[in-house]
Amino acid sequence: MNNTLTNKTPMNTTRKPLPAMKPLLKKLFSGLFALTLLIALPAAAISLKEAQSKGLVGEANSGYIAVVQGSSPEVNALVAEVNAKRKREYAAIAKRNNIDISQVAARAAEKLESRLAKGEYYQDNLGRWKQK
Repeated sequence: MNNTLTNKTPMNTTRKPLPAMKPLLKKLFSGLFALTLLIALPAAAISLKEAQSKGLVGEANSGYIAVVQGSSPEVNALVAEVNAKRKREYAAIAKRNNIDISQVAARAAEKLESRLAKGEYYQDNLGRWKQK
């Protein structure tokens, strides 16, 4: 049997990236997250980084941000704006790679959590907020 990569996914298998695709997906996600953060920062009255450093929002285990404490219209607007942009990017990546958007979001959650600064919040697998 030929072990080379193909675009065809066999029936009755889950859609997991082939091992050879992991470096490509890693680069793709790295670029996406940098772009997402850059896009999200200038449009909001309060920046994502500012909200994260103040403990107002954190990286949820869903690949999106959520309010941790101090909910306000400004923070809620930031969360909605950032999450809408992320959802669009996740959907585009999922479509390009023929994978489910939840797979993209789950991988994004891991990456975004790893990039948090000390003291910023993330949500663990059980849904509890923790500080890095």
